[in-house]
Amino acid sequence: MEFAYSAASFRLRSLREAVNAIAEGGFRAVELLADRPHLFPQDFQASRIDELSQCLEDRKMKVVNLNACSVSALGDGVRPAWIEEDWKQRELRIRYTLDSLRLAAALGIPSVTTNGGGPIPESMNEKEAWRLFVANMHRVLPLAVKLKVRLLVQCEPESLIRSSTQLKKLMEELSDLDALGVDFDPVHAWCEGEDPCEAFERLREHVVHIHLSDGGEDRKHRHLPLGEGAMDVVRFLRCVQETGYSGAVTVHVSSAEREAAEVVEAAVSYLRQWGFWRD
Repeated sequence: MEFAYSAASFRLRSLREAVNAIAEGGFRAVELLADRPHLFPQDFQASRIDELSQCLEDRKMKVVNLNACSVSALGDGVRPAWIEEDWKQRELRIRYTLDSLRLAAALGIPSVTTNGGGPIPESMNEKEAWRLFVANMHRVLPLAVKLKVRLLVQCEPESLIRSSTQLKKLMEELSDLDALGVDFDPVHAWCEGEDPCEAFERLREHVVHIHLSDGGEDRKHRHLPLGEGAMDVVRFLRCVQETGYSGAVTVHVSSAEREAAEVVEAAVSYLRQWGFWRD
């Protein structure tokens, strides 16, 4: 496993500040955020590619993923969704994802993560929403194939694709498209009442990236710092180790309300304490 830290924790800071904080905390890999004030595709110009590349090189940082799940620059984060009633809103999500794939390719980022479709509109039943989501996947995946960037889907509470079983079904339905994969989040499985190890085992042949945080005892959708929740994070990481997974595991907490150095260093300390961190 290769550990990274998500810049999404530092939404209120500049991209350079986020990268510096993560590097100073001890990480050598980072997940970037496709949103303002970081890497919103519509704002990002070619001239900034060299600037960002130099920042990453100075800090000896590797980018493992581009997070395009929640985009506040277009709406409230989850919306606009893949399955909006309004086709213009659906187009915003599709175009944003296509632009995120192009941005990832330009920066040499191997994958882009999107969400599980969004909440099902009242005017649709689940079957109708599923067909619409699959149709929209067919619109974006050809570009992912062309650019050789993986598009990763994660199951998410209160979305069309909520469980590992549903995500497995999606992977099987779109199995002919090699650019599709899974970004596995154990907290999302935890929120749905699933055992994170069992859910990971169900999806492991498709898993390309893992998001890591702790889950609350109430199983509400929150991403807590490692060791501060009720989910057995250590057991989950050992399950992942046993499968021989060698991809990135990105620590992703909901926010960094404490000092940046404290939040990032706490993650390193936790991983080192349980024998997962390699200096």
